[in-house]
Amino acid sequence: MKLHAIYKYQLADHRNAVLIFSAIMLAVMALVPMQISFSSDILTTNQSGQIAGLDIAPAVFLFVCGLNAFKENFLFALQNGISRKSLFVNRLFVTVTLAVMMTLFSLLLLTLGKLIESPASGIAYSSLLSMIYQSTGAAPFSIPFEYLISFLFLTVLFIAAQALGYLITVAFYRMDKKQKISYIVGFYIIVFVVLPLIDMFISGQISTFLLKFLDMVMGISAHNPFIGVFSLLIFSIIATGLTWILIRKIGIKN
Repeated sequence: MKLHAIYKYQLADHRNAVLIFSAIMLAVMALVPMQISFSSDILTTNQSGQIAGLDIAPAVFLFVCGLNAFKENFLFALQNGISRKSLFVNRLFVTVTLAVMMTLFSLLLLTLGKLIESPASGIAYSSLLSMIYQSTGAAPFSIPFEYLISFLFLTVLFIAAQALGYLITVAFYRMDKKQKISYIVGFYIIVFVVLPLIDMFISGQISTFLLKFLDMVMGISAHNPFIGVFSLLIFSIIATGLTWILIRKIGIKN
């Protein structure tokens, strides 16, 4: 009973945010036909408009959800005699539930995007899967294949986004104020100052390596989304394992 209750409590914590986000995304899609109706005044015969990357928005949204999913739920669980393990396990179920829900919603957006495509006006809708893996020279995805692989790819991507956000918020919860400031400032300086400067002096070798590594682990050049699914799954497992290590002995903080 407690397991069921803490699952519903954590899931309900995201209800309003999910509804608002979904309404905004649907409103954005509803504005597209208006763009198409006026596209003849904007686009010439040599120009085209493309609606792309909307699948990224749910990933960012779920990452933010992960960032805001720990403290209140953790205190609520302990006050009601629910163990850290039960809280953590049910958080995993919530993560999968939200990922599947957002994936189905993204597929709905994909369907709407395909319906409002207008070859005559040059308006085209491109899913995240097509953007990443269907580059020049790659065979186009068939509609059933695109939906099937998109469901798998987006579900794992959304799980990974939540896992990263949850790991960060748990890690920050364990830190005191000075540690938080030190880590945030240190991260900013290293990522946005030190590494770019070093990269500039060694002729972009760092950025080249990172791009090649990303290409390899996501299977971009190979046009193989299954490689990306596998890499995202491994990342999610690692992030989840680190989160559990942090949660096991975490204490109550004001």
